[in-house]
Amino acid sequence: MSTEVLISGLGLLAAFIGMAILIFKRVSPIIIGPLAAILACITGGLPVFKGVTETYMSGVSGFFMSYFFIFLLGNIFGNIYQNSGAAAKIGSIISKKFGAKHCMLACMLAAAILSYGGINSFVIIFTVYPIALKLFEEADLPTYLLPGIVCAGMWTFAMTGPFTPQIPNVVSMQYLGTPAYAGLLPGLAGAITMAVAIVLFMNYSARKARLRGEHFQWPENVKRVDEAEAAPSGIISILPLLVVLVLFNLTELDIVICLLVGILLALGLFWKHLPKEEMLPMFNSAATTSVTVIINTAVIVGFGSVAKATPFYAFATDVLTNSDANPYVVAAVGANIFAGILGSASGGISLMYETLGETFIEYGQAGYNLEFIHRLCADGCGGLDSLPWNGSIVSVFAICNTTHKLSYKYNFVTCLVVPIAATFLVALPLAIIFG
Repeated sequence: MSTEVLISGLGLLAAFIGMAILIFKRVSPIIIGPLAAILACITGGLPVFKGVTETYMSGVSGFFMSYFFIFLLGNIFGNIYQNSGAAAKIGSIISKKFGAKHCMLACMLAAAILSYGGINSFVIIFTVYPIALKLFEEADLPTYLLPGIVCAGMWTFAMTGPFTPQIPNVVSMQYLGTPAYAGLLPGLAGAITMAVAIVLFMNYSARKARLRGEHFQWPENVKRVDEAEAAPSGIISILPLLVVLVLFNLTELDIVICLLVGILLALGLFWKHLPKEEMLPMFNSAATTSVTVIINTAVIVGFGSVAKATPFYAFATDVLTNSDANPYVVAAVGANIFAGILGSASGGISLMYETLGETFIEYGQAGYNLEFIHRLCADGCGGLDSLPWNGSIVSVFAICNTTHKLSYKYNFVTCLVVPIAATFLVALPLAIIFG
């Protein structure tokens, strides 16, 4: 390794550490992203001005253009569910079924069902948060535990598993030409492992909190939301989600079209339950929040574009490409590395395919199972994406009235440690055995 590569690598490491520290200090990702890019330019021997105004901004704008409509339509879809009472109905059914005794399982399932329906996680947290608060109140649990279980429902098996219409699955389908259910055996095994481990850990954390004498406190400035009596029935509420899921998995329609169909169906079925005078503000809010969350992610993804131009990145990519390791190992390890660099599953998996996509195709031509590679890439990007500088985590903590200091360690386990363990200890061995 040359001195140039070493200095570049140390610079990237310093950028990661700096991003983590600043996030814990509650500095906005919009500030953190450019600062990290500047440091990467300096230590990587890149022209700073050009690196920030061209390379960095091209990464930001590229991510924005690629995923804007998915974020926007996912937000609109979720807002229709939220304002019609359909989301609350689904959550209420789950909470009544499981009750306070199984608070963690109920919260995870509520988030996972909406995620599998194609709704953006930023909207899911708005929808599930009031439901989770009531469950936490009944269970008398401190609310700093709440993001750990709700985020796990959104960002682990429901984001990366078979059939899901979320971005990691979509991008893998686009690059590899594989179906949404690709790698079904390792995918399902990994998903089940994640779900069980997450609930066990969060129940353990709840017991520890009770032993410390901690109790529920209703957050300030948060209104109590009761289930709407005039909400759609449970069957009607779940129908648009099922249609999106079926269309996405059984047709060749783009996810954007599937979401549009879901929106139109939801408007038709929920029309009498929607507050007509609030329709315009609802759509305006969906547009605004979709931009907020995509920008929080894109400004960190832009750092990845600068990192991609550094000597260390070229060195690391060469090592991965020319590695004698099993291709399934390369897929799982590579997805985690790229997701960690960008602090984003969607951004990380896109960058990984841009870098290693041709290599994966060659693996398929050599006889390796592309569907297994698809699933390992999707599972892998759902691991190190949940490092502290993930823009979505910043947004969720703000919505849930908590901080990294109070809540991040639980997210670290449920959204990072558990997915990585399930990928490497369950999904990867099965892919190697049967691939």
